[in-house]
Amino acid sequence: MIIQGKLHLQLMKGPSLLFLDDEPLAKKLNPYDGKQVLVTFKLPNVEKKVNGIAGIFYFEGKDGYGGDKFTNDFDIEEFDCIEWLSNFDGNQVTIFIE
Repeated sequence: MIIQGKLHLQLMKGPSLLFLDDEPLAKKLNPYDGKQVLVTFKLPNVEKKVNGIAGIFYFEGKDGYGGDKFTNDFDIEEFDCIEWLSNFDGNQVTIFIE
């Protein structure tokens, strides 16, 4: 699978959400949760490969006060992909998943 788009970090109370264009990245990648993957991130002047079991979680719903609540995680083994990609907010990225 190849996906590409512009990264956008939406800062919120609690965990921030990382979007790829207009959709949360973890929501796009949720079918890979629990699977062995080789992921290559290609950004301007940076390329990173990560191999291992993907841990992907995305939730959106209501909190106890009627507000919206979002949670997202995208880890491969011990590597926090969302934290790393957040450093490239506003950049184009191409993600290859095998």
